[in-house]
Amino acid sequence: MKHAQSRALHSYWQTLRMSGTTPERADVEPQDIASLLGYVFMLRRIDQGHHVFRLAGTHFCQLYQREFRDQNFLSLWRGHDATHIQALLESTLAGASPSSVVARASSIDLHQLPVEISFFPLKGPEGVVDRVLGLYQPLDDIEDFTNRAVVRTSLREIRPPAVPGHLFGVTASGRAPNAELVANDR
Repeated sequence: MKHAQSRALHSYWQTLRMSGTTPERADVEPQDIASLLGYVFMLRRIDQGHHVFRLAGTHFCQLYQREFRDQNFLSLWRGHDATHIQALLESTLAGASPSSVVARASSIDLHQLPVEISFFPLKGPEGVVDRVLGLYQPLDDIEDFTNRAVVRTSLREIRPPAVPGHLFGVTASGRAPNAELVANDR
Protein backbone atom coordinates (compact mmCIF):
# COMPACT_ATOMS: atom_id res chain seq x y z
CA MET A 1 0.00 0.00 0.00
CA LYS A 2 1.38 3.33 -1.09
CA HIS A 3 -0.15 5.96 1.17
CA ALA A 4 0.58 6.33 4.89
CA GLN A 5 -3.17 6.41 5.67
CA SER A 6 -3.66 3.10 3.81
CA ARG A 7 -0.80 1.56 5.76
CA ALA A 8 -2.29 2.92 9.00
CA LEU A 9 -5.64 1.23 8.32
CA HIS A 10 -3.81 -1.96 7.38
CA SER A 11 -1.95 -1.87 10.72
CA TYR A 12 -5.23 -1.30 12.55
CA TRP A 13 -6.85 -4.26 10.74
CA GLN A 14 -3.80 -6.42 11.60
CA THR A 15 -4.14 -5.41 15.26
CA LEU A 16 -7.79 -6.54 15.22
CA ARG A 17 -6.65 -9.79 13.64
CA MET A 18 -4.19 -10.62 16.45
CA SER A 19 -6.04 -13.85 17.24
CA GLY A 20 -5.33 -15.06 13.71
CA THR A 21 -8.95 -14.93 12.60
CA THR A 22 -10.72 -12.40 10.45
CA PRO A 23 -11.86 -9.44 12.57
CA GLU A 24 -15.57 -8.87 13.08
CA ARG A 25 -17.42 -5.74 12.01
CA ALA A 26 -18.27 -5.12 15.68
CA ASP A 27 -14.53 -4.99 16.50
CA VAL A 28 -14.06 -1.79 14.45
CA GLU A 29 -14.19 1.22 16.76
CA PRO A 30 -14.60 4.55 14.93
CA GLN A 31 -12.59 6.43 17.57
CA ASP A 32 -9.60 4.16 16.82
CA ILE A 33 -9.51 5.36 13.20
CA ALA A 34 -10.91 8.87 13.71
CA SER A 35 -8.32 10.55 11.48
CA LEU A 36 -9.29 8.28 8.56
CA LEU A 37 -13.08 8.39 8.85
CA GLY A 38 -13.62 10.97 6.10
CA TYR A 39 -12.44 8.47 3.49
CA VAL A 40 -13.46 5.19 5.16
CA PHE A 41 -16.31 3.11 3.80
CA MET A 42 -17.98 -0.17 4.72
CA LEU A 43 -19.44 -2.63 2.22
CA ARG A 44 -21.71 -5.63 2.71
CA ARG A 45 -21.74 -8.45 0.18
CA ILE A 46 -25.30 -9.22 -0.84
CA ASP A 47 -24.26 -11.51 -3.70
CA GLN A 48 -21.39 -11.68 -6.20
CA GLY A 49 -22.65 -8.67 -8.15
CA HIS A 50 -23.71 -6.51 -5.22
CA HIS A 51 -21.30 -5.12 -2.64
CA VAL A 52 -23.47 -2.46 -1.04
CA PHE A 53 -22.31 0.57 0.92
CA ARG A 54 -23.33 0.43 4.57
CA LEU A 55 -21.52 3.69 5.25
CA ALA A 56 -19.22 6.10 3.46
CA GLY A 57 -17.10 8.92 4.87
CA THR A 58 -18.01 12.55 4.25
CA HIS A 59 -14.87 13.41 2.22
CA PHE A 60 -15.44 10.39 -0.02
CA CYS A 61 -19.07 11.42 -0.60
CA GLN A 62 -18.02 15.04 -1.26
CA LEU A 63 -15.64 13.94 -4.03
CA TYR A 64 -18.54 12.26 -5.86
CA GLN A 65 -21.06 14.87 -4.64
CA ARG A 66 -23.53 12.18 -3.62
CA GLU A 67 -24.48 9.84 -0.80
CA PHE A 68 -23.57 6.19 -1.16
CA ARG A 69 -25.56 4.37 1.52
CA ASP A 70 -27.33 1.29 0.08
CA GLN A 71 -25.75 1.78 -3.37
CA ASN A 72 -23.65 -0.84 -5.11
CA PHE A 73 -19.89 -0.17 -4.95
CA LEU A 74 -19.54 -1.87 -8.34
CA SER A 75 -21.60 0.94 -9.91
CA LEU A 76 -18.53 3.20 -9.59
CA TRP A 77 -16.79 1.11 -12.26
CA ARG A 78 -17.43 0.38 -15.93
CA GLY A 79 -16.81 -2.56 -18.25
CA HIS A 80 -13.71 -4.61 -17.53
CA ASP A 81 -12.89 -2.46 -14.51
CA ALA A 82 -16.17 -3.50 -12.85
CA THR A 83 -15.39 -7.15 -13.61
CA HIS A 84 -11.91 -6.84 -12.08
CA ILE A 85 -13.18 -5.02 -8.98
CA GLN A 86 -15.91 -7.65 -8.50
CA ALA A 87 -13.30 -10.43 -8.72
CA LEU A 88 -10.99 -8.58 -6.34
CA LEU A 89 -13.73 -8.10 -3.73
CA GLU A 90 -14.77 -11.75 -4.03
CA SER A 91 -11.18 -12.96 -3.62
CA THR A 92 -10.61 -10.59 -0.68
CA LEU A 93 -13.63 -12.05 1.12
CA ALA A 94 -12.91 -15.66 0.12
CA GLY A 95 -9.31 -15.50 1.27
CA ALA A 96 -9.98 -13.14 4.19
CA SER A 97 -6.94 -11.13 3.17
CA PRO A 98 -6.55 -7.40 2.30
CA SER A 99 -6.20 -6.09 -1.23
CA SER A 100 -5.94 -2.70 -2.91
CA VAL A 101 -6.09 -0.87 -6.21
CA VAL A 102 -4.76 2.33 -7.62
CA ALA A 103 -7.37 4.12 -9.70
CA ARG A 104 -7.94 7.41 -11.43
CA ALA A 105 -10.95 9.50 -10.47
CA SER A 106 -12.02 11.88 -13.24
CA SER A 107 -14.41 14.82 -13.40
CA ILE A 108 -16.60 15.57 -16.40
CA ASP A 109 -14.11 18.25 -17.54
CA LEU A 110 -11.25 15.69 -17.33
CA HIS A 111 -9.58 16.79 -14.12
CA GLN A 112 -7.96 13.67 -12.70
CA LEU A 113 -7.06 12.48 -9.23
CA PRO A 114 -5.05 9.34 -8.49
CA VAL A 115 -6.50 7.35 -5.59
CA GLU A 116 -5.59 4.25 -3.67
CA ILE A 117 -8.53 2.11 -2.55
CA SER A 118 -7.85 -0.51 0.11
CA PHE A 119 -10.13 -3.41 1.07
CA PHE A 120 -10.02 -5.24 4.43
CA PRO A 121 -12.33 -8.24 5.02
CA LEU A 122 -14.52 -8.46 8.10
CA LYS A 123 -17.00 -10.93 9.53
CA GLY A 124 -20.60 -9.78 9.77
CA PRO A 125 -22.94 -10.48 12.70
CA GLU A 126 -23.66 -13.98 11.38
CA GLY A 127 -19.95 -14.90 11.57
CA VAL A 128 -19.56 -14.96 7.77
CA VAL A 129 -16.82 -12.94 6.06
CA ASP A 130 -19.19 -10.69 4.08
CA ARG A 131 -18.09 -7.16 5.01
CA VAL A 132 -15.31 -4.98 3.68
CA LEU A 133 -13.74 -2.11 5.56
CA GLY A 134 -12.36 0.19 2.89
CA LEU A 135 -10.34 3.35 2.49
CA TYR A 136 -10.60 5.66 -0.52
CA GLN A 137 -7.34 7.60 -0.24
CA PRO A 138 -6.50 10.43 -2.67
CA LEU A 139 -2.83 10.32 -3.66
CA ASP A 140 -2.71 13.95 -4.75
CA ASP A 141 -4.18 17.32 -3.79
CA ILE A 142 -7.98 17.35 -4.09
CA GLU A 143 -8.17 21.10 -4.65
CA ASP A 144 -9.27 20.71 -8.31
CA PHE A 145 -12.32 18.76 -7.11
CA THR A 146 -13.69 21.42 -4.77
CA ASN A 147 -16.57 22.28 -7.14
CA ARG A 148 -16.34 19.23 -9.41
CA ALA A 149 -17.77 15.77 -8.94
CA VAL A 150 -15.95 12.57 -9.75
CA VAL A 151 -17.98 11.00 -12.58
CA ARG A 152 -15.69 8.16 -13.61
CA THR A 153 -13.34 5.86 -11.76
CA SER A 154 -10.89 3.75 -13.77
CA LEU A 155 -8.39 1.11 -12.67
CA ARG A 156 -4.66 1.63 -13.01
CA GLU A 157 -3.17 -1.08 -10.75
CA ILE A 158 -4.52 -4.11 -8.90
CA ARG A 159 -2.89 -5.55 -5.80
CA PRO A 160 -4.76 -8.80 -5.11
CA PRO A 161 -4.87 -10.50 -1.73
CA ALA A 162 -1.78 -12.55 -0.92
CA VAL A 163 -3.58 -15.83 -0.36
CA PRO A 164 -2.50 -18.83 -2.43
CA GLY A 165 -5.46 -20.71 -3.80
CA HIS A 166 -7.82 -17.74 -3.62
CA LEU A 167 -6.44 -15.37 -6.20
CA PHE A 168 -9.48 -13.98 -8.03
CA GLY A 169 -11.56 -16.95 -6.99
CA VAL A 170 -9.22 -19.55 -8.51
CA THR A 171 -8.78 -22.67 -6.44
CA ALA A 172 -5.56 -24.64 -6.03
CA SER A 173 -6.63 -26.81 -8.99
CA GLY A 174 -6.33 -23.73 -11.21
CA ARG A 175 -10.06 -23.52 -11.98
CA ALA A 176 -12.58 -21.14 -10.57
CA PRO A 177 -15.71 -22.74 -9.16
CA ASN A 178 -18.63 -22.02 -11.50
CA ALA A 179 -16.25 -20.02 -13.69
CA GLU A 180 -17.49 -18.21 -16.73
CA LEU A 181 -15.17 -16.77 -19.30
CA VAL A 182 -15.23 -13.00 -19.63
CA ALA A 183 -13.38 -10.65 -21.93
CA ASN A 184 -9.92 -11.83 -23.02
CA ASP A 185 -9.89 -14.88 -20.72
CA ARG A 186 -9.21 -17.29 -23.59
